[in-house]
Amino acid sequence: MKKLATAVLLIPALIVVLAGCASGPSPEQQAREADQQKEAERQQAEFRKGLPPISNPGQGW
Repeated sequence: MKKLATAVLLIPALIVVLAGCASGPSPEQQAREADQQKEAERQQAEFRKGLPPISNPGQGW
C-alpha cells in the first residue's frame, strides 16, 4: 500500500517537472543568454579590431 501511495504522489510531481522543462527557458534565462550573446559578439569585434588589416581578402594565402 505504501508503494501505491508513493507512486500516486510521485507521478504528478514528475509530470509537473517535465511540463516545466518542456515549456522552454524562463524569461530570465532568455535574457541571460541574450546578454551572453551580445558580450561574445562585442568581444569578437574587439578582437578583430586588434588584427592587422588584410591586403587582399578572398585570395587565400
